[in-house]
Amino acid sequence: MTESSERQPSAKPLRIAVIGLGGAAQVIHLPILSAMESFELVGVADIEPYKLSRISEKYDLPGFLDHENLLRSVQPDAVLICTPTINHLPIALSALRAGVDVILEKPVTRDYEEVLRLADFAREAERRVLVAMNHRFRQDVTVMRNFLASGELGRIWRVRLGWLKRSTSWARSPWLDQKNISGGGVLMDLGLQMLDFTHWLLGCPKVERVVAFAQSASLNKEVEDTVSATIAYETGTTLQLDVSWGLLAEQSVAYAYFEGEQGSARLNPLVLYKTLQGELVNVTPVRSPEPNELYNASFEAQMHHFASVLRGEETTPVSTVDEAVEVMQLVDMIYRSSREGREIRSDEA
Repeated sequence: MTESSERQPSAKPLRIAVIGLGGAAQVIHLPILSAMESFELVGVADIEPYKLSRISEKYDLPGFLDHENLLRSVQPDAVLICTPTINHLPIALSALRAGVDVILEKPVTRDYEEVLRLADFAREAERRVLVAMNHRFRQDVTVMRNFLASGELGRIWRVRLGWLKRSTSWARSPWLDQKNISGGGVLMDLGLQMLDFTHWLLGCPKVERVVAFAQSASLNKEVEDTVSATIAYETGTTLQLDVSWGLLAEQSVAYAYFEGEQGSARLNPLVLYKTLQGELVNVTPVRSPEPNELYNASFEAQMHHFASVLRGEETTPVSTVDEAVEVMQLVDMIYRSSREGREIRSDEA
């Protein structure tokens, strides 16, 4: 949105509708939205009649098999789109044409070209498009962002990220394995989330070059199940990303290490070290919540922030479509490097 189009703060609850009633909507978003005073649920939509009937009855909401009918009938202020990724762009464009703000579940779109189109359209329509990247709203991530932004660790020279899931430890939605629907495999599922919050933690630096490798031999799916990527930023920071759906180990693994000239930081769990008077000191807050507690609370914090943004109370939104453009460009560079077997520089992207 342009500066001149910023809306005035409003005390009225925002009328919001949810489109796509899969697991994310049912388990996370609908319970949160129904309990919030700043949102008023006004409708739901899904292409599956049984699911739609069950959810609309549970929340006493009008249900629609077609999102266009929902937009015309209930005229919401905002929509939360939780469909498979292939539908994100067309539904979001329909909402923007109707003058409705949009919240999109991750991934924002299937690829870089789609998110560019979405960002341009939102700018022309003077509407908000926010992306539900809940990890940005985790308490430990917020603490680390403040720590890094204040320069406590000095210049960050290396970041190591990993999210490796046991091949038998979880059940994926079937459409995640279909490239034309999801846009990709483990990189779009796990890697994108890690790249997004790290890009934000580092202050959204410019990427200089990328070298990546991807393979699908572990699970023999249409999409990649394992990715390793090395990313060099113009700031001098190097990032190593490793993600997989096919880890052959007893437990899944997730980690994020940040190494600076004056200290280091780690997520999952949060640990902060800083050099003070020549000595390395643990400056971690006394209590760091359990991972499940952090994860669940992040969704609620995310929606409270989005409500403040859409109501005009918060003027510095977190996780906008323009930020998503930058992250999706990086994802595109990783896929291209793996596909072409060479380093990809930013001036080629």
